[in-house]
Formats: sequence, C-alpha cells, structure tokens
Amino acid sequence: MNKKKIILGILIVTWLCFIWGHSLQPADVSDGESGIFLEFFSKLIPALNNAEDGMFIIRKMAHFTEYTILGTILTGNAILYVRGFFNRFFHPAFAGLAVSFIDETIQLFVEGRSGQVSDMWIDFAGVCLGILIILAIINNKGRATGRNY
Repeated sequence: MNKKKIILGILIVTWLCFIWGHSLQPADVSDGESGIFLEFFSKLIPALNNAEDGMFIIRKMAHFTEYTILGTILTGNAILYVRGFFNRFFHPAFAGLAVSFIDETIQLFVEGRSGQVSDMWIDFAGVCLGILIILAIINNKGRATGRNY
C-alpha cells in the first residue's frame, strides 16, 4: 500500500478522534477549554472581551477551524482515489457532512451539551473551504508543471 494512503488514513482517524473527543466532553470541560482560547484571543482582538459574544465567536471559530482541517485531509485522501473536480469535491464534502452529523448527534447524549443544526452548517462551510484550498493548490500545481491532476 502507498505510504501517502497510510499516512492520510492515520491522519483522518486521528482527526476524527480529536473532533469526536471534544464532542464527548461535558459542558463544563468544554467551557473551560473555550475560556482558555477566549483569554488568549481577546488579547489579540479586544472586541472579544465581551464574555458572552466572545465565547460564542470562539466556539463557532473552533467548529469552522476543526472542519477546515478535516476538509483538507479528506481532500488529500480523495485525490489519491478519484479523478475530476466534481468527485474530488463531492466525496470529501459528503464525508465531512456525515462527520458533522455524527458530531452533533454525539452531543445530544452528553451532559450540558446539545446538537445544533447551525453548527452543522458552520462545520460544512469549514469542510468546503478546506476542500477548495487543496483543490486550488493541486490545480495551480498542475498548471505550473503542465500535468493534469
């Protein structure tokens, strides 16, 4: 088996554990972790100092960032298996949406947490951005080398 496929497979499983591991945290643990990031980023962006709004923004950016990374990893993997822009976009997008659905479903069963459809949209937007970043890089690389990726 190709080393790239093995490495990307391990990265995908590791990142899924990271995402779903955060979903399994009770609300107080999740709030504490978000608070640490809020404290750090409020020093860089003073507008985040409003605790309620700042916490909301930090939480949503965490969703978006986690899933942007997932989108890049899933697309890197899809490139090894499928050809064509549509397939390279659709396969990781569908997988990312499924991961988000599972993520929000997990939260329904965790103390103090709730699954949010709005979070699924944020997650999906992050996945799509990650996909587009990798596809743009691959397309640009193909143009530079004259190869069709």
